[in-house]
Amino acid sequence: MRVLFATWAEPGHLYSLVQLAWACQAAGHEVRFATPPASAPAVARAGLIGVAVGQDVAVAQIRNRVDLAPWRSFGRWPESWAARPELLDDGHRTVLAALADKQLTVADAMADDLIAFARAWRPDVVVHDSLTFAGPLTAAVLGVPALGHTWGTATVIRIETDRLDGELRPGYRDLFERHGADPERGPIGWFDPCPPSLRLPDPAPRRRIPVRYVPYNGPGLLPDWLHTDSGRPRVCVTAGVSGGKVSPDRLPDVLTGALAALTALDVEVVLAVGAGQAGKLGGLPDGVRVAESLPMTALLPTCAAVVHHGGSGTGLTAAAHGIPQLVLPQVPISAEIGERLAHAGAGLLPAPGEQHDPAVIGASVAALLDDPRYGKAAAALREEMLAEPTPAERVAVLVDAVA
Repeated sequence: MRVLFATWAEPGHLYSLVQLAWACQAAGHEVRFATPPASAPAVARAGLIGVAVGQDVAVAQIRNRVDLAPWRSFGRWPESWAARPELLDDGHRTVLAALADKQLTVADAMADDLIAFARAWRPDVVVHDSLTFAGPLTAAVLGVPALGHTWGTATVIRIETDRLDGELRPGYRDLFERHGADPERGPIGWFDPCPPSLRLPDPAPRRRIPVRYVPYNGPGLLPDWLHTDSGRPRVCVTAGVSGGKVSPDRLPDVLTGALAALTALDVEVVLAVGAGQAGKLGGLPDGVRVAESLPMTALLPTCAAVVHHGGSGTGLTAAAHGIPQLVLPQVPISAEIGERLAHAGAGLLPAPGEQHDPAVIGASVAALLDDPRYGKAAAALREEMLAEPTPAERVAVLVDAVA
């Protein structure tokens, strides 16, 4: 069987697909992983065969669109909005339309090359992340099945539809029709690594295929200090992969405040940053250890708690290791995992007006460390995740789809 994976320009979306791609290879199937050129080196570093398709659309430029400003701004949308789009007002729906338009721009830049490669290689099935519209388009052109793959809690899937549960947006229809494909031919199912207690219901019927979240956060080398016991609980602070891309030369203000709050506690503070960031960060409080390019799945098992921005990669990796979490979201989508963790009792999410307050941050981390209920809930969440079928077991879904 030949399996074509496709994703766009964000590492977090690529990383969520890697374990299933590895599982397919280990089962003896042929795998190719298509991305825009800028992401192709990350595919190669993951031990997969990459295919660079299309052009690198200026993601930063697209992010600077005026109609996407509310999506990039601090604030919260109604809780569980991805499951209940009726909670959204006209302003929210305008932002979702702009997000869909952004992804259509990315898909248009990928489409010609991806379809040309697929026609030459002839995959039997296409697996794509939920925002890579070029994936289901290519599957529809070739007449092979497509399966979507989400990357965390709820997630904005089917953003190509009006209000997340209505008619297909005209731009999406135009994309398919330009290539002679049927826009109604969508994914036959969605691999979902989100554990059941964090998952939100869908606003429209969809076939969700549960799969265990097995962390992959990129390659790395272990430092000597990692398994040295300082005698104090270790707390990780990170803005994740996405945070490093957005502001590589500085930390988000909320995390700077978090570092200041934590150094006042009797804890070992580790700031996890991406490649090339360590040398650019200045003004860190004394006593903060900086870990550069250290995979979170190696660091977090040595930690007693983690403070982060609400990214699904960091959040689900911490959950997979049973680590209590303090979530300080900077954009509306990042509040989602914090809300679900708080409901599960495995984490805390301060009110929007309090998450920049060092006193609140310090008190929240102290609660995560001192109150055993958070550790027990985090351990229960880990057990729940371990009960889900592994990526290796889910390869059979692709085999059945082809059959």
